Amino acid sequence: MASTKLVGIINVTPDSFSDGNRHFSPRDALAAIAKMAGDGADVIDIGAESTRPGATPLSYEEEWARLEPVLSELSSLSLPWSVDTRHAATAQKALDLGAYWINDVSGFSDPAMIEAVKPYGCKLVVMHSLSVPADKAKILPADADVVAEVLVWAHTRIGYMTTQGIAKDRLIFDPGIGFGKTGPQSWHILESIDRFKELAVPILIGHSRKSFLANSEMNRDVATLEASRDLIIRQADYLRVHDVPAHRRLIASMHKETADGR
Repeated sequence: MASTKLVGIINVTPDSFSDGNRHFSPRDALAAIAKMAGDGADVIDIGAESTRPGATPLSYEEEWARLEPVLSELSSLSLPWSVDTRHAATAQKALDLGAYWINDVSGFSDPAMIEAVKPYGCKLVVMHSLSVPADKAKILPADADVVAEVLVWAHTRIGYMTTQGIAKDRLIFDPGIGFGKTGPQSWHILESIDRFKELAVPILIGHSRKSFLANSEMNRDVATLEASRDLIIRQADYLRVHDVPAHRRLIASMHKETADGR
């Protein structure tokens, strides 16, 4: 069984759908980051702008005012950390402070963002979306082959970024669960991760606690873990999750099952 890595989520926001206001103060965010590192995250992804449906977009100035007090204290963090942003100025400042990844939910649609990250060696998470914040009125057609649609977009986007001087080995692709997709379409993507291997870049899945899991008879954390188990079997490279300890236990139990021949 391939080793899936865990990307822990830290939202320095008052309004994120799952943990809004829990880590809004720099002190709370830094304590949560330290705990997440101890709990076994492989990467910690830090964002200041909620992208849930109906969220208010932030200016660069508002975003950086939330992030800077946190990021400026991370020089001693012993594992890679990422910044979730679509603002070029935020990305550049975060990289100057030591960010290892930039995670752009708009898929690096702003040419200024590509120029900002080009000189650095950081990894870049390229996410498919139809709108940011997510908009329930903007979704892929119900009769579309959603995986084929997203793959066409991904091939085009990756090709464009490489022509702009971004080495392909810096790229990670996120199909954007819940962004412009219905619940059934999101499930179909999760069940079809194998098809994304043709992109020849690592695949990151951000399904944790999202609304399409609410139709499950389980609570969202349990439903997230059930989906994660299948994604690990299907060899997703990264899972972006809220509950790192539960996922670390899941991975350990799956490795034990494999070792025991079950």
